[in-house]
Amino acid sequence: MKKSKKVVFLILSILICLSFAAACGARTPTESGPPRIQPVPQPTSTSAPASAPPSLAPIVPPPPPAPDSGVKFAEEMDIILDVNPILAMNPFASSIGSPAAWAYNMVYDRLVYFLGDGEYGPMLAKSWETTDWQNFTFHLRDDVYFHNGEHFTAQDVVYTIGMAKEAVGTLSFDRWSTVSTATVIDPYTLKIVLSGVNVDFFFELSQPMAGIVNEKAISADAEKGTWIGTGCFYVTEFLSNDYVKLARNDDYWGEKALTQRITIRHVPEMSAKLMQLQNGQADVVFALDPVDMPVVEADTEHFVCYKYTDNHCNMIGFNMEDPITSDLNFRMAVAHALDRDEIRLAAVGYYGFAETEGTYWGYETEFKNRGIPVIPYDPDKALEYLAASPYNGETLEITSAMMTNILAAEVVQEQLGRIGINIKINAMDIAGLGAYCRYGENQSQILVHTGMTSLSAASIRTWYYPGANRNRTSYNNPEITALLDEAITLTDINERRALYMHIQELLADDPTYINLFRREDMAACVISVGGLILIPDSYHDLRYIYKIID
Repeated sequence: MKKSKKVVFLILSILICLSFAAACGARTPTESGPPRIQPVPQPTSTSAPASAPPSLAPIVPPPPPAPDSGVKFAEEMDIILDVNPILAMNPFASSIGSPAAWAYNMVYDRLVYFLGDGEYGPMLAKSWETTDWQNFTFHLRDDVYFHNGEHFTAQDVVYTIGMAKEAVGTLSFDRWSTVSTATVIDPYTLKIVLSGVNVDFFFELSQPMAGIVNEKAISADAEKGTWIGTGCFYVTEFLSNDYVKLARNDDYWGEKALTQRITIRHVPEMSAKLMQLQNGQADVVFALDPVDMPVVEADTEHFVCYKYTDNHCNMIGFNMEDPITSDLNFRMAVAHALDRDEIRLAAVGYYGFAETEGTYWGYETEFKNRGIPVIPYDPDKALEYLAASPYNGETLEITSAMMTNILAAEVVQEQLGRIGINIKINAMDIAGLGAYCRYGENQSQILVHTGMTSLSAASIRTWYYPGANRNRTSYNNPEITALLDEAITLTDINERRALYMHIQELLADDPTYINLFRREDMAACVISVGGLILIPDSYHDLRYIYKIID
Protein backbone atom coordinates (compact mmCIF):
# COMPACT_ATOMS: atom_id res chain seq x y z
CA MET A 1 0.00 0.00 0.00
CA LYS A 2 2.82 2.42 0.84
CA LYS A 3 4.51 1.79 -2.49
CA SER A 4 1.30 2.38 -4.45
CA LYS A 5 0.73 5.63 -2.56
CA LYS A 6 4.20 6.89 -3.52
CA VAL A 7 3.51 6.05 -7.15
CA VAL A 8 0.23 7.97 -7.05
CA PHE A 9 1.95 11.00 -5.53
CA LEU A 10 4.74 10.83 -8.12
CA ILE A 11 2.23 10.74 -10.96
CA LEU A 12 0.29 13.59 -9.36
CA SER A 13 3.46 15.68 -9.04
CA ILE A 14 4.38 15.11 -12.68
CA LEU A 15 0.91 16.00 -13.90
CA ILE A 16 0.79 19.19 -11.85
CA CYS A 17 4.20 20.22 -13.20
CA LEU A 18 2.97 19.60 -16.73
CA SER A 19 -0.17 21.60 -16.09
CA PHE A 20 1.88 24.56 -14.82
CA ALA A 21 4.06 24.43 -17.91
CA ALA A 22 1.07 24.23 -20.21
CA ALA A 23 -0.51 27.28 -18.66
CA CYS A 24 2.51 29.50 -19.24
CA GLY A 25 1.28 30.50 -22.66
CA ALA A 26 -1.87 29.94 -24.69
CA ARG A 27 -3.95 26.96 -23.72
CA THR A 28 -6.92 25.95 -25.80
CA PRO A 29 -8.88 23.02 -24.37
CA THR A 30 -11.60 21.30 -26.34
CA GLU A 31 -14.86 23.22 -26.67
CA SER A 32 -17.17 20.34 -25.78
CA GLY A 33 -19.60 20.44 -22.88
CA PRO A 34 -18.57 19.80 -19.29
CA PRO A 35 -17.31 16.25 -18.80
CA ARG A 36 -19.86 13.78 -17.54
CA ILE A 37 -17.49 11.31 -15.90
CA GLN A 38 -13.98 12.32 -14.93
CA PRO A 39 -11.08 10.49 -13.28
CA VAL A 40 -11.30 11.88 -9.77
CA PRO A 41 -8.55 10.44 -7.50
CA GLN A 42 -9.90 7.66 -5.30
CA PRO A 43 -9.08 7.74 -1.58
CA THR A 44 -6.29 5.50 -0.42
CA SER A 45 -4.16 5.41 2.70
CA THR A 46 -0.45 5.10 3.36
CA SER A 47 -1.17 2.23 5.72
CA ALA A 48 -4.32 0.50 6.89
CA PRO A 49 -5.34 2.00 10.25
CA ALA A 50 -5.49 -0.67 12.94
CA SER A 51 -9.07 0.22 13.78
CA ALA A 52 -10.35 0.46 10.22
CA PRO A 53 -12.42 -2.53 9.10
CA PRO A 54 -10.91 -4.34 6.09
CA SER A 55 -14.31 -4.27 4.33
CA LEU A 56 -13.98 -0.57 3.55
CA ALA A 57 -12.09 -0.88 0.28
CA PRO A 58 -13.33 1.78 -2.16
CA ILE A 59 -16.08 0.67 -4.56
CA VAL A 60 -16.30 2.95 -7.58
CA PRO A 61 -19.84 3.73 -8.84
CA PRO A 62 -20.38 2.65 -12.46
CA PRO A 63 -20.68 5.37 -15.12
CA PRO A 64 -23.94 5.69 -17.08
CA PRO A 65 -24.60 3.11 -19.80
CA ALA A 66 -23.87 4.11 -23.38
CA PRO A 67 -26.61 6.27 -24.97
CA ASP A 68 -27.49 3.50 -27.42
CA SER A 69 -27.69 0.75 -24.77
CA GLY A 70 -31.49 0.84 -24.69
CA VAL A 71 -31.76 0.90 -20.89
CA LYS A 72 -34.62 2.79 -19.25
CA PHE A 73 -33.92 5.33 -16.53
CA ALA A 74 -36.21 6.36 -13.69
CA GLU A 75 -37.69 9.81 -14.21
CA GLU A 76 -37.44 10.76 -10.53
CA MET A 77 -34.89 10.13 -7.79
CA ASP A 78 -34.81 10.95 -4.09
CA ILE A 79 -31.48 11.54 -2.35
CA ILE A 80 -31.01 11.95 1.39
CA LEU A 81 -28.12 14.25 2.27
CA ASP A 82 -25.35 13.69 4.75
CA VAL A 83 -25.66 15.24 8.21
CA ASN A 84 -25.67 18.83 6.88
CA PRO A 85 -28.85 20.47 5.58
CA ILE A 86 -28.91 22.93 2.69
CA LEU A 87 -29.43 26.32 4.26
CA ALA A 88 -29.48 28.55 1.19
CA MET A 89 -29.53 28.26 -2.58
CA ASN A 90 -27.25 31.25 -2.67
CA PRO A 91 -23.50 31.06 -3.38
CA PHE A 92 -22.98 34.27 -1.41
CA ALA A 93 -24.50 32.97 1.83
CA SER A 94 -22.41 31.86 4.79
CA SER A 95 -22.49 28.57 6.68
CA ILE A 96 -22.96 26.26 3.71
CA GLY A 97 -21.83 22.65 3.97
CA SER A 98 -21.02 19.92 1.49
CA PRO A 99 -24.64 19.16 0.45
CA ALA A 100 -25.07 22.76 -0.67
CA ALA A 101 -22.09 22.14 -2.94
CA TRP A 102 -23.88 19.09 -4.40
CA ALA A 103 -26.86 21.25 -5.30
CA TYR A 104 -24.61 24.04 -6.58
CA ASN A 105 -22.87 21.52 -8.88
CA MET A 106 -26.25 20.83 -10.46
CA VAL A 107 -27.62 24.38 -10.68
CA TYR A 108 -24.60 26.57 -11.44
CA ASP A 109 -21.79 26.14 -13.95
CA ARG A 110 -18.26 27.39 -13.29
CA LEU A 111 -15.67 28.73 -15.69
CA VAL A 112 -13.63 25.52 -15.50
CA TYR A 113 -14.15 21.94 -14.32
CA PHE A 114 -11.72 20.04 -12.09
CA LEU A 115 -10.59 16.83 -13.80
CA GLY A 116 -8.35 15.56 -11.00
CA ASP A 117 -4.57 15.30 -10.87
CA GLY A 118 -4.08 19.04 -11.29
CA GLU A 119 -5.92 19.19 -14.63
CA TYR A 120 -8.88 21.39 -15.63
CA GLY A 121 -11.38 21.18 -18.45
CA PRO A 122 -13.57 23.82 -20.08
CA MET A 123 -16.99 24.64 -18.77
CA LEU A 124 -18.34 28.17 -19.28
CA ALA A 125 -14.85 29.17 -20.39
CA LYS A 126 -13.96 27.29 -23.57
CA SER A 127 -10.30 28.39 -23.51
CA TRP A 128 -7.95 30.68 -21.61
CA GLU A 129 -4.45 32.12 -21.57
CA THR A 130 -2.01 33.26 -18.94
CA THR A 131 1.74 33.80 -19.03
CA ASP A 132 2.32 34.81 -15.43
CA TRP A 133 -0.50 33.32 -13.27
CA GLN A 134 -1.68 36.85 -12.46
CA ASN A 135 -3.20 38.09 -15.71
CA PHE A 136 -5.80 35.81 -17.34
CA THR A 137 -7.87 36.04 -20.49
CA PHE A 138 -10.95 33.79 -20.68
CA HIS A 139 -12.84 33.06 -23.89
CA LEU A 140 -16.42 32.18 -22.99
CA ARG A 141 -19.07 30.06 -24.66
CA ASP A 142 -21.62 32.00 -26.69
CA ASP A 143 -24.38 29.35 -26.60
CA VAL A 144 -25.24 29.35 -22.88
CA TYR A 145 -28.51 30.58 -21.34
CA PHE A 146 -29.56 31.02 -17.73
CA HIS A 147 -32.64 29.26 -16.41
CA ASN A 148 -34.60 32.54 -16.80
CA GLY A 149 -33.75 32.70 -20.52
CA GLU A 150 -31.06 35.38 -20.22
CA HIS A 151 -28.01 34.93 -22.46
CA PHE A 152 -24.81 34.25 -20.49
CA THR A 153 -22.05 36.82 -21.14
CA ALA A 154 -18.83 38.07 -19.61
CA GLN A 155 -20.80 40.68 -17.68
CA ASP A 156 -22.37 37.91 -15.59
CA VAL A 157 -18.92 36.77 -14.51
CA VAL A 158 -17.94 40.33 -13.56
CA TYR A 159 -21.19 40.67 -11.59
CA THR A 160 -20.60 37.34 -9.81
CA ILE A 161 -17.09 38.39 -8.82
CA GLY A 162 -18.38 41.69 -7.44
CA MET A 163 -21.06 39.94 -5.38
CA ALA A 164 -18.55 37.42 -4.04
CA LYS A 165 -16.02 40.04 -2.99
CA GLU A 166 -18.73 41.79 -0.96
CA ALA A 167 -19.71 38.54 0.77
CA VAL A 168 -16.82 38.52 3.25
CA GLY A 169 -16.65 35.36 5.35
CA THR A 170 -18.30 33.13 2.75
CA LEU A 171 -16.82 30.37 0.60
CA SER A 172 -17.70 32.38 -2.49
CA PHE A 173 -15.56 35.21 -1.15
CA ASP A 174 -12.70 32.76 -0.64
CA ARG A 175 -12.95 31.65 -4.29
CA TRP A 176 -12.78 35.14 -5.80
CA SER A 177 -11.05 37.28 -3.14
CA THR A 178 -7.71 37.43 -4.97
CA VAL A 179 -9.27 39.09 -8.04
CA SER A 180 -8.12 42.70 -8.36
CA THR A 181 -10.02 43.61 -11.53
CA ALA A 182 -12.38 41.85 -13.92
CA THR A 183 -12.96 43.56 -17.26
CA VAL A 184 -15.32 42.77 -20.14
CA ILE A 185 -13.36 42.87 -23.39
CA ASP A 186 -16.38 41.84 -25.46
CA PRO A 187 -19.53 39.83 -24.60
CA TYR A 188 -17.57 36.56 -24.65
CA THR A 189 -14.08 37.64 -23.65
CA LEU A 190 -13.07 38.43 -20.08
CA LYS A 191 -9.82 39.70 -18.59
CA ILE A 192 -9.10 38.96 -14.92
CA VAL A 193 -6.16 40.44 -13.04
CA LEU A 194 -5.28 39.06 -9.61
CA SER A 195 -3.74 40.97 -6.75
CA GLY A 196 -0.69 38.71 -7.10
CA VAL A 197 0.52 35.48 -8.63
CA ASN A 198 -1.79 32.60 -7.68
CA VAL A 199 -1.12 29.15 -9.10
CA ASP A 200 -4.18 27.81 -7.29
CA PHE A 201 -6.59 30.18 -9.01
CA PHE A 202 -7.93 27.53 -11.38
CA PHE A 203 -8.72 25.22 -8.50
CA GLU A 204 -10.70 27.99 -6.84
CA LEU A 205 -12.62 28.61 -10.08
CA SER A 206 -13.48 24.91 -10.38
CA GLN A 207 -15.23 24.72 -7.01
CA PRO A 208 -19.06 24.66 -6.76
CA MET A 209 -19.08 27.94 -4.80
CA ALA A 210 -17.55 29.69 -7.82
CA GLY A 211 -20.73 29.18 -9.87
CA ILE A 212 -21.88 32.06 -12.08
CA VAL A 213 -25.16 33.85 -11.35
CA ASN A 214 -27.32 36.20 -13.40
CA GLU A 215 -27.42 39.92 -12.59
CA LYS A 216 -30.90 40.49 -14.02
CA ALA A 217 -32.41 37.61 -12.00
CA ILE A 218 -30.98 38.85 -8.70
CA SER A 219 -31.91 42.46 -9.41
CA ALA A 220 -35.50 41.39 -10.07
CA ASP A 221 -35.76 39.07 -7.04
CA ALA A 222 -33.06 39.30 -4.38
CA GLU A 223 -34.23 36.08 -2.69
CA LYS A 224 -35.04 33.67 -5.51
CA GLY A 225 -32.83 35.32 -8.10
CA THR A 226 -29.85 33.50 -6.62
CA TRP A 227 -31.52 30.21 -7.62
CA ILE A 228 -30.88 31.01 -11.28
CA GLY A 229 -27.83 29.43 -12.88
CA THR A 230 -26.87 27.86 -16.21
CA GLY A 231 -26.57 24.27 -14.91
CA CYS A 232 -28.17 21.06 -16.15
CA PHE A 233 -30.83 21.31 -13.40
CA TYR A 234 -32.95 24.22 -12.21
CA VAL A 235 -34.62 24.80 -8.85
CA THR A 236 -38.39 24.24 -8.73
CA GLU A 237 -38.84 24.41 -4.96
CA PHE A 238 -36.59 25.06 -1.98
CA LEU A 239 -37.17 24.98 1.76
CA SER A 240 -34.18 25.95 3.86
CA ASN A 241 -32.93 23.25 6.21
CA ASP A 242 -35.25 20.72 4.55
CA TYR A 243 -35.09 20.04 0.80
CA VAL A 244 -34.46 21.34 -2.69
CA LYS A 245 -36.40 20.04 -5.70
CA LEU A 246 -34.65 20.11 -9.06
CA ALA A 247 -35.83 19.57 -12.63
CA ARG A 248 -33.75 18.74 -15.68
CA ASN A 249 -32.79 21.70 -17.83
CA ASP A 250 -33.80 20.46 -21.29
CA ASP A 251 -32.24 23.57 -22.85
CA TYR A 252 -28.87 22.87 -21.27
CA TRP A 253 -25.93 23.74 -23.50
CA GLY A 254 -24.08 20.53 -22.59
CA GLU A 255 -25.16 16.94 -22.24
CA LYS A 256 -28.56 16.56 -20.63
CA ALA A 257 -28.98 14.85 -17.27
CA LEU A 258 -30.31 11.29 -17.26
CA THR A 259 -32.88 11.84 -14.50
CA GLN A 260 -35.71 14.31 -15.06
CA ARG A 261 -36.47 15.28 -11.47
CA ILE A 262 -34.35 14.99 -8.33
CA THR A 263 -35.17 15.82 -4.72
CA ILE A 264 -32.28 16.16 -2.31
CA ARG A 265 -33.36 16.48 1.29
CA HIS A 266 -32.19 16.54 4.88
CA VAL A 267 -33.39 13.86 7.31
CA PRO A 268 -32.16 14.75 10.82
CA GLU A 269 -33.24 11.49 12.46
CA MET A 270 -30.48 8.98 11.74
CA SER A 271 -32.72 5.93 12.24
CA ALA A 272 -35.25 7.29 9.72
CA LYS A 273 -32.66 7.20 6.93
CA LEU A 274 -32.37 3.41 6.96
CA MET A 275 -36.15 3.03 7.11
CA GLN A 276 -36.68 5.29 4.11
CA LEU A 277 -34.03 3.49 2.07
CA GLN A 278 -35.53 0.09 2.87
CA ASN A 279 -39.14 1.06 2.15
CA GLY A 280 -38.35 2.74 -1.17
CA GLN A 281 -38.78 6.38 -0.12
CA ALA A 282 -35.13 7.10 -0.94
CA ASP A 283 -32.83 5.90 -3.73
CA VAL A 284 -29.57 7.14 -2.21
CA VAL A 285 -28.69 7.83 1.41
CA PHE A 286 -25.52 9.48 2.66
CA ALA A 287 -24.19 9.34 6.22
CA LEU A 288 -26.21 6.47 7.61
CA ASP A 289 -25.91 5.80 11.32
CA PRO A 290 -22.77 3.63 11.73
CA VAL A 291 -24.97 1.09 13.50
CA ASP A 292 -27.11 0.76 10.36
CA MET A 293 -24.31 0.66 7.79
CA PRO A 294 -23.54 -3.09 8.19
CA VAL A 295 -27.24 -3.87 7.70
CA VAL A 296 -27.26 -2.25 4.27
CA GLU A 297 -23.88 -3.68 3.29
CA ALA A 298 -25.10 -7.18 4.05
CA ASP A 299 -28.20 -6.85 1.83
CA THR A 300 -26.44 -7.14 -1.52
CA GLU A 301 -29.65 -8.27 -3.23
CA HIS A 302 -31.25 -4.84 -2.84
CA PHE A 303 -28.45 -2.34 -2.14
CA VAL A 304 -24.95 -1.37 -3.18
CA CYS A 305 -22.66 0.72 -0.98
CA TYR A 306 -20.08 3.04 -2.53
CA LYS A 307 -17.52 3.68 0.21
CA TYR A 308 -14.75 6.23 0.65
CA THR A 309 -12.53 7.76 3.31
CA ASP A 310 -13.53 11.32 4.14
CA ASN A 311 -10.84 13.82 3.30
CA HIS A 312 -12.03 15.84 6.28
CA CYS A 313 -10.96 15.33 9.87
CA ASN A 314 -13.13 15.59 12.96
CA MET A 315 -11.25 17.85 15.31
CA ILE A 316 -11.18 20.22 18.26
CA GLY A 317 -10.63 23.92 17.68
CA PHE A 318 -9.75 26.56 20.27
CA ASN A 319 -10.95 30.17 20.37
CA MET A 320 -7.68 32.05 19.93
CA GLU A 321 -9.18 35.26 21.31
CA ASP A 322 -10.12 33.69 24.65
CA PRO A 323 -7.49 34.18 27.41
CA ILE A 324 -7.73 30.54 28.55
CA THR A 325 -8.14 28.54 25.35
CA SER A 326 -5.58 30.63 23.45
CA ASP A 327 -2.92 29.70 26.01
CA LEU A 328 -0.54 27.08 24.58
CA ASN A 329 -0.19 25.26 27.91
CA PHE A 330 -3.96 24.85 28.14
CA ARG A 331 -4.21 23.59 24.57
CA MET A 332 -1.40 21.10 25.17
CA ALA A 333 -3.16 19.93 28.35
CA VAL A 334 -6.30 19.21 26.35
CA ALA A 335 -4.32 17.47 23.59
CA HIS A 336 -2.63 15.10 26.04
CA ALA A 337 -5.96 14.36 27.78
CA LEU A 338 -7.61 13.01 24.62
CA ASP A 339 -8.00 9.28 24.05
CA ARG A 340 -8.77 9.47 20.33
CA ASP A 341 -9.78 5.86 19.91
CA GLU A 342 -12.35 6.14 22.68
CA ILE A 343 -13.75 9.25 20.99
CA ARG A 344 -13.82 7.55 17.59
CA LEU A 345 -15.65 4.50 18.91
CA ALA A 346 -18.36 6.62 20.51
CA ALA A 347 -18.82 8.85 17.47
CA VAL A 348 -18.61 6.51 14.46
CA GLY A 349 -17.91 3.02 15.79
CA TYR A 350 -15.73 1.01 13.44
CA TYR A 351 -16.54 3.20 10.45
CA GLY A 352 -13.58 5.42 11.09
CA PHE A 353 -10.14 5.44 12.65
CA ALA A 354 -8.32 7.52 15.22
CA GLU A 355 -5.99 10.06 13.66
CA THR A 356 -2.28 9.20 13.77
CA GLU A 357 -0.85 12.29 12.05
CA GLY A 358 -0.41 15.64 13.71
CA THR A 359 -1.21 18.91 11.95
CA TYR A 360 -4.77 19.42 10.75
CA TRP A 361 -4.68 18.61 7.01
CA GLY A 362 -6.92 16.77 4.58
CA TYR A 363 -6.48 13.00 4.35
CA GLU A 364 -5.74 13.20 0.61
CA THR A 365 -4.86 16.91 0.43
CA GLU A 366 -1.62 17.43 -1.45
CA PHE A 367 1.68 17.98 0.39
CA LYS A 368 0.45 16.45 3.64
CA ASN A 369 3.37 16.17 6.09
CA ARG A 370 3.00 12.58 7.27
CA GLY A 371 6.09 12.83 9.48
CA ILE A 372 4.34 14.84 12.21
CA PRO A 373 2.87 12.55 14.89
CA VAL A 374 -0.21 13.40 16.91
CA ILE A 375 0.25 14.64 20.45
CA PRO A 376 -0.02 11.38 22.43
CA TYR A 377 -2.58 10.51 25.08
CA ASP A 378 -0.76 11.10 28.38
CA PRO A 379 -2.93 12.16 31.38
CA ASP A 380 0.10 12.86 33.58
CA LYS A 381 1.56 15.21 30.97
CA ALA A 382 -1.87 16.81 30.61
CA LEU A 383 -1.89 17.65 34.32
CA GLU A 384 1.57 19.23 34.08
CA TYR A 385 0.49 21.49 31.23
CA LEU A 386 -2.77 22.35 32.96
CA ALA A 387 -0.93 23.45 36.10
CA ALA A 388 1.14 25.86 33.98
CA SER A 389 -1.94 27.31 32.23
CA PRO A 390 -4.22 30.17 33.36
CA TYR A 391 -7.11 27.74 33.88
CA ASN A 392 -8.53 28.03 37.41
CA GLY A 393 -11.59 25.80 37.53
CA GLU A 394 -13.84 27.83 35.24
CA THR A 395 -16.60 26.08 33.32
CA LEU A 396 -15.73 26.25 29.64
CA GLU A 397 -18.06 25.78 26.71
CA ILE A 398 -17.73 23.25 23.89
CA THR A 399 -19.86 24.13 20.87
CA SER A 400 -20.79 21.39 18.44
CA ALA A 401 -23.32 20.48 15.77
CA MET A 402 -24.38 17.22 14.09
CA MET A 403 -24.81 13.99 16.01
CA THR A 404 -21.38 12.56 15.21
CA ASN A 405 -19.60 15.60 16.63
CA ILE A 406 -21.98 15.95 19.57
CA LEU A 407 -21.24 12.34 20.55
CA ALA A 408 -17.53 13.11 20.23
CA ALA A 409 -17.97 16.25 22.33
CA GLU A 410 -19.61 14.26 25.11
CA VAL A 411 -16.60 11.93 25.32
CA VAL A 412 -14.23 14.91 25.23
CA GLN A 413 -16.22 16.45 28.07
CA GLU A 414 -15.78 13.28 30.14
CA GLN A 415 -12.07 12.95 29.32
CA LEU A 416 -11.29 16.57 30.21
CA GLY A 417 -13.23 16.12 33.43
CA ARG A 418 -10.73 13.43 34.41
CA ILE A 419 -7.97 16.05 34.62
CA GLY A 420 -10.18 18.66 36.30
CA ILE A 421 -11.42 20.76 33.36
CA ASN A 422 -15.11 21.59 33.72
CA ILE A 423 -17.02 21.55 30.44
CA LYS A 424 -20.56 22.31 29.35
CA ILE A 425 -21.76 21.40 25.85
CA ASN A 426 -23.69 23.80 23.66
CA ALA A 427 -25.26 21.63 20.94
CA MET A 428 -26.81 23.46 17.99
CA ASP A 429 -27.52 23.10 14.30
CA ILE A 430 -25.02 23.94 11.57
CA ALA A 431 -26.52 27.35 10.85
CA GLY A 432 -26.39 28.29 14.52
CA LEU A 433 -22.80 27.13 14.84
CA GLY A 434 -21.76 29.16 11.81
CA ALA A 435 -23.18 32.33 13.33
CA TYR A 436 -22.01 31.55 16.86
CA CYS A 437 -18.39 30.81 15.90
CA ARG A 438 -17.65 33.45 13.30
CA TYR A 439 -14.17 34.82 12.76
CA GLY A 440 -13.49 37.59 15.27
CA GLU A 441 -16.88 37.04 16.93
CA ASN A 442 -16.47 33.53 18.35
CA GLN A 443 -18.77 33.20 21.36
CA SER A 444 -17.58 29.71 22.24
CA GLN A 445 -14.28 28.58 23.71
CA ILE A 446 -13.81 25.09 22.29
CA LEU A 447 -15.27 23.74 19.06
CA VAL A 448 -15.77 20.06 18.21
CA HIS A 449 -16.37 20.06 14.49
CA THR A 450 -15.59 18.49 11.11
CA GLY A 451 -12.89 20.35 9.23
CA MET A 452 -13.55 20.36 5.48
CA THR A 453 -10.63 20.59 3.08
CA SER A 454 -10.31 19.96 -0.63
CA LEU A 455 -7.58 18.04 -2.46
CA SER A 456 -5.70 21.30 -3.05
CA ALA A 457 -3.32 22.53 -0.35
CA ALA A 458 -4.69 26.02 -0.99
CA SER A 459 -7.89 25.01 0.81
CA ILE A 460 -6.06 25.11 4.13
CA ARG A 461 -6.25 28.90 3.88
CA THR A 462 -9.92 28.75 4.79
CA TRP A 463 -8.96 27.40 8.24
CA TYR A 464 -5.89 29.48 9.06
CA TYR A 465 -6.17 32.72 7.09
CA PRO A 466 -7.54 35.82 8.88
CA GLY A 467 -11.18 36.44 7.97
CA ALA A 468 -11.61 33.19 6.02
CA ASN A 469 -14.96 31.39 6.11
CA ARG A 470 -13.90 28.33 8.12
CA ASN A 471 -11.49 30.10 10.46
CA ARG A 472 -13.82 29.55 13.41
CA THR A 473 -10.98 29.77 15.92
CA SER A 474 -10.13 33.37 14.91
CA TYR A 475 -6.58 32.23 14.22
CA ASN A 476 -4.29 35.05 13.12
CA ASN A 477 -0.58 34.31 12.94
CA PRO A 478 1.27 36.82 10.72
CA GLU A 479 4.04 34.31 9.98
CA ILE A 480 1.58 31.66 8.79
CA THR A 481 -0.40 34.27 6.85
CA ALA A 482 2.74 35.42 5.01
CA LEU A 483 3.72 31.83 4.17
CA LEU A 484 0.23 31.05 2.85
CA ASP A 485 0.45 34.14 0.65
CA GLU A 486 3.85 33.02 -0.60
CA ALA A 487 2.67 29.47 -1.31
CA ILE A 488 0.20 30.50 -4.00
CA THR A 489 2.97 32.33 -5.91
CA LEU A 490 5.29 29.33 -6.27
CA THR A 491 5.10 27.59 -9.63
CA ASP A 492 7.86 25.11 -8.79
CA ILE A 493 6.16 22.08 -7.27
CA ASN A 494 9.13 21.15 -5.08
CA GLU A 495 9.25 24.64 -3.60
CA ARG A 496 5.50 24.49 -2.96
CA ARG A 497 5.79 21.12 -1.27
CA ALA A 498 8.66 22.29 0.96
CA LEU A 499 6.79 25.43 1.99
CA TYR A 500 3.56 23.61 2.84
CA MET A 501 5.54 21.01 4.78
CA HIS A 502 7.16 23.83 6.76
CA ILE A 503 3.78 25.45 7.43
CA GLN A 504 2.55 22.20 8.93
CA GLU A 505 5.61 21.97 11.19
CA LEU A 506 4.96 25.48 12.49
CA LEU A 507 1.28 24.73 13.08
CA ALA A 508 2.21 21.56 14.98
CA ASP A 509 4.22 23.67 17.43
CA ASP A 510 1.26 25.98 18.10
CA PRO A 511 -1.89 23.94 17.47
CA THR A 512 -5.21 25.72 17.18
CA TYR A 513 -6.84 22.51 15.91
CA ILE A 514 -6.30 19.01 17.31
CA ASN A 515 -7.11 16.05 15.09
CA LEU A 516 -9.45 13.43 16.56
CA PHE A 517 -10.52 10.88 13.95
CA ARG A 518 -11.24 10.25 10.29
CA ARG A 519 -14.57 8.92 9.16
CA GLU A 520 -15.13 6.13 6.65
CA ASP A 521 -18.31 7.02 4.80
CA MET A 522 -20.48 5.61 2.07
CA ALA A 523 -23.37 6.31 -0.25
CA ALA A 524 -25.97 3.59 0.30
CA CYS A 525 -27.93 3.10 -2.93
CA VAL A 526 -30.60 0.84 -4.31
CA ILE A 527 -28.98 -1.77 -6.50
CA SER A 528 -29.55 -0.10 -9.89
CA VAL A 529 -28.12 3.35 -9.04
CA GLY A 530 -24.93 4.65 -10.63
CA GLY A 531 -23.43 7.69 -12.34
CA LEU A 532 -22.53 9.60 -9.16
CA ILE A 533 -18.96 10.81 -8.72
CA LEU A 534 -17.78 10.50 -5.13
CA ILE A 535 -14.96 12.89 -4.33
CA PRO A 536 -12.88 12.59 -1.13
CA ASP A 537 -13.55 16.21 -0.16
CA SER A 538 -17.32 15.40 -0.18
CA TYR A 539 -18.16 17.85 -2.97
CA HIS A 540 -19.81 14.99 -4.85
CA ASP A 541 -21.01 15.41 -8.43
CA LEU A 542 -24.57 14.11 -8.83
CA ARG A 543 -25.39 15.71 -12.18
CA TYR A 544 -25.55 12.44 -14.08
CA ILE A 545 -26.81 10.12 -11.39
CA TYR A 546 -29.28 7.53 -12.64
CA LYS A 547 -31.47 4.60 -11.59
CA ILE A 548 -32.13 1.85 -14.10
CA ILE A 549 -35.68 0.46 -14.14
CA ASP A 550 -37.14 -2.57 -15.92
